[in-house]
Amino acid sequence: MSEPSPWPQDRRITVRDLREATQRGDRWTLLTSYDALTAGIFERAGVRVLLVGDTSAQTVFGYESTLPATMDLLIPLVQAVVRGTKTALVVADLPFGAYQSGVSQALHNAIRYLKEGGAQAVKLEGGRRVLPQVEAMTAAGIPVMGHLGLTPQSINALGSYRARGRGSEGDVLLEDAVALERAGAFAVVLEAVPASLGAGVSDALAIPTIGVGGGPACDAQGMVHASRYYELFEDAFLAWLEHSVAGCANGIGGCSRGVR
Repeated sequence: MSEPSPWPQDRRITVRDLREATQRGDRWTLLTSYDALTAGIFERAGVRVLLVGDTSAQTVFGYESTLPATMDLLIPLVQAVVRGTKTALVVADLPFGAYQSGVSQALHNAIRYLKEGGAQAVKLEGGRRVLPQVEAMTAAGIPVMGHLGLTPQSINALGSYRARGRGSEGDVLLEDAVALERAGAFAVVLEAVPASLGAGVSDALAIPTIGVGGGPACDAQGMVHASRYYELFEDAFLAWLEHSVAGCANGIGGCSRGVR
């Protein structure tokens, strides 16, 4: 007889569940999702956290970057993912321009995500520069996920979608991660950073780290579903995604040929 799953079967996963999973060494998966159908499929496949990301600006709406994403564009996608699932924790991405102006703006938009969208948590990019927003949101009872390393909303400042966190930049990232944890963040995404840095940050934090090209030592692994990043990133860590996309295309091609 198989052991019962430690994950809830009759309610939403909470940030406490994620923390307890990390404490017992149970790794979990985060995927982006933008519609009810795929959200339900991902949940049945065992994905614990679904992120309605501003990457939908690229993958769903065809923009060149995430910058055109707005709250009004994303809230219907959040609603769809929530409706399509029963147990997954749904995290809504605060888009560029939705929190940079300060605490009041961040609180207003985070509350919209929970009240209108039905999300259980929000995500934002940045380290110490967004600590006031993180502190205010967590104080208001809104779970916050941080995001460090490659932060696509800063593409105009970064200049390219290359890996971050090498050399002294890694020291700054570690300090930012610790600061986010102290401010109340329940988890931190580490995107496109060296595996050694991902391991170091994971060791330094009590909260879960989520690697999106952050190395195998992170407490969880994340991926941008239907990502166009495989066309844009310069680093080899996402080369496998191109093979996944090719496999999907071959499968769909087979279906089409079968119909003909």
